[in-house]
Amino acid sequence: IIVQLDPESFVWYERRGQVLVDANRFADALKDFEKAESLTPANYKSVGLLANKGLAHEGLYMWRDALEDYNQAIAIGGSIGNKYPYVLNSRGNVYAALGEWGRARDDYLASATIFQESRILSSAIFAQGNAALMLTQLGDDTNALRELKAAARRGPASIDFRAAIAALEWNQGERERAASVWRDACVNIRSGQIRSNGPNYDSCGDFADKDWLLKIRRWPPRLTTLMDNFLQELAAEEREKIAS
Repeated sequence: IIVQLDPESFVWYERRGQVLVDANRFADALKDFEKAESLTPANYKSVGLLANKGLAHEGLYMWRDALEDYNQAIAIGGSIGNKYPYVLNSRGNVYAALGEWGRARDDYLASATIFQESRILSSAIFAQGNAALMLTQLGDDTNALRELKAAARRGPASIDFRAAIAALEWNQGERERAASVWRDACVNIRSGQIRSNGPNYDSCGDFADKDWLLKIRRWPPRLTTLMDNFLQELAAEEREKIAS
C-alpha cells in the first residue's frame, strides 16, 4: 500500500525487497531492489540494499552477482570507516560456493575479529567455526580440528562444530572418540540450533542430508563426504553389534 501511495520513493521498494528476501522470494526481491536503484540519486548507494541484494542473488545461486554486491557494500563501508562483519561472512559464503576456500577463510576470520571486538560473541564463534571448516577443504585437518574444538568450547550448545569434529576424527581412525562426540551432540545437546539465536534444525537428521550440508549449511565438499562416510560406517558398526 505504501509503495502505491508513494511510488517514486526508493525507500519503500528497498524495504519491501528486504521483506521478500526474508520470505525467500528472491526474484521478486531483486525486482524491488532494481526499482529502488533506478529511483536513487546517481551519487547515492545503500549498503543495506547491496547486502540484501547479495542475499537475493545467493538465494538464486547467482554467485558472481552476489560477490559484486558484497564487494561494493564492503568497499563503500571501508570508504567511510565502517566495517560490516555480516557482509564479510556472507561474502565468505559466496567465495566458498565458488570454490575459493582461502578467500572464504580470510573473510570468515575478518568477520570473527570484528564480531569479537563488538562483543557479538555468538556470531564471532560461528564465523570462527566457518573459517575452520575451510581448512578441511584445503587439506589441513590438524588445524581444522584444533580450531573447531576451540569454537566448540566457546559454543557449548553447537551441534555443527561437534558434527564436523566427529567426521574428521573418524577419518583419522579415532572411531570411539568420534562416535562419543556424535552421541554427545545428538543425545546430550540436540538443541536444534547451529548457533545461538540462529534458525532451528533437526540437527542430527540434517547432517545426514548431503544436499542440505552443501547448499544450506555450506559445508565444503570434502567434509560433506567425510560426514556421509562417517554416518554410514557408524550405522554399519551399530548393526553389526546388534547382530552379534
